[in-house]
Amino acid sequence: MLDAATYKPNCPQVKDPMEEYPSPGRAETMGGEVVEVYDNEDCLYLNVWTPAADQKKRPVMVFIHGGAFIVGSASSDFYNGKKLANHDVVVVTFNYRLGLLGFMELGNLDNNYNGSGNNGLRDQIAAIQWVKRNASAFGGDPENITIFGESAGSASVTALLATEKPANLFKRAIAQSGAANIIHSPEIAQQASKDILATGNFDTMDKLIQSSTLQLLNAQQNAYVQSEIGDRLFAPFVDGKIIKDNPNTLIRAGNAKDISLIAGANQNEMNYWSLYDSKLRNMFTDETDFGPAAPLIADEHRKMLEDKLQGKLDDKYSFIMKETNLSKLRQAQNDDFVMIQPMRKMVEYQLPHNSNVYLYRFKWKIPGKYLPAGTPDLGAVHALEIPFVFGNLDFSWVPGGRKYSEDPNTNAKKLSEQMMAAWTNFARTGNPNGSGVPEWPEYDLTNRRTMIWDDISSSAIDPDSDRRKIWEQEDFNPL
Repeated sequence: MLDAATYKPNCPQVKDPMEEYPSPGRAETMGGEVVEVYDNEDCLYLNVWTPAADQKKRPVMVFIHGGAFIVGSASSDFYNGKKLANHDVVVVTFNYRLGLLGFMELGNLDNNYNGSGNNGLRDQIAAIQWVKRNASAFGGDPENITIFGESAGSASVTALLATEKPANLFKRAIAQSGAANIIHSPEIAQQASKDILATGNFDTMDKLIQSSTLQLLNAQQNAYVQSEIGDRLFAPFVDGKIIKDNPNTLIRAGNAKDISLIAGANQNEMNYWSLYDSKLRNMFTDETDFGPAAPLIADEHRKMLEDKLQGKLDDKYSFIMKETNLSKLRQAQNDDFVMIQPMRKMVEYQLPHNSNVYLYRFKWKIPGKYLPAGTPDLGAVHALEIPFVFGNLDFSWVPGGRKYSEDPNTNAKKLSEQMMAAWTNFARTGNPNGSGVPEWPEYDLTNRRTMIWDDISSSAIDPDSDRRKIWEQEDFNPL
């Protein structure tokens, strides 16, 4: 009999300090510092939470974890599915190969390995296929599967919408902060591979194959620091086989016409990376512990964007926001460019083929009274919606979050119940509305109704419309 009572190993990675796992890794020295490493390649496992392993056909919700395709785990404390499953759904989380083991394209090194850069996506497809085959055994409906994911998991949802006949795998999709612009073009996938191979001095497949997992992780870590494309080293890429074309092009052409969709983003997405700085400064706009600002929109690309969008972004944002601080203007631009507007565009690409689409914006943030004196207000950062979606209300990882988590008089539980109800209602019927959920109309191009998740949640007509209009001529395709 197979022991299925405990979590299995995380996929190989150098642990990110923001992640929380139920078991520790092993201490290793890389780049002159001690890091926590997981290097067990026997990692392709999944976790199931179900109200009962009976014959009832419950909706099945399959979650794809985030972590820039280089870290993360289905066993993370953040993704415990017990409370979500209490809404009479089956919840599944799964591991997939990360980093170079899952997303390094090796076709240029050896033709036999063409397409290896999508091995992590193959793992995701295999996991969903397993769920479909076995859903009935744990009280789920194999014909009613909803995939949902956040960050890299959301980009994975986008990639899966661009596979052949996605409705054969799942019925509905929820994309939280990650669209086609995070997926790689073939050129970026090849450049990432070259950077890693050069860093590790891997000039033959034999050298790669003979290297230990720890050696591969060390090369990956060095490339992550040295490569010009930095934390964009890994992602699924448009290979013409699994992802047959730019996901936006395919979605716009009706490739996912049978899939109902929820998509959205957080108001202050890119402030998440401020959590890595000792003074909580935004590394994309200001000098931080990691050195000078690393602009998300490189100068050359900014010039191309501004030509397309007919005007300087800084001027447009300063006019809208009545703000002269360049750092704050650029932060708003980054939030729009990387997350907010690409998620909206995804919904709009799907809309002509399936009107059952919904857009949200998550604006909730830790109330100011819980913030330590002198701490900047980072707002609704990337991933802050996850504790609400899963009902695991631990905010200790954000400024003021520990005090907030320990205060029994907060309204977090109410917001979490609303979001869990909306997510599970959608999985059950394709409609997020129901008892306890603020009215959430389908998205359309007339009113652009968007659910605003906050202390008091409600739908709003075209929020931040002036900012939206700036980006109307940008498609947000894979870079």
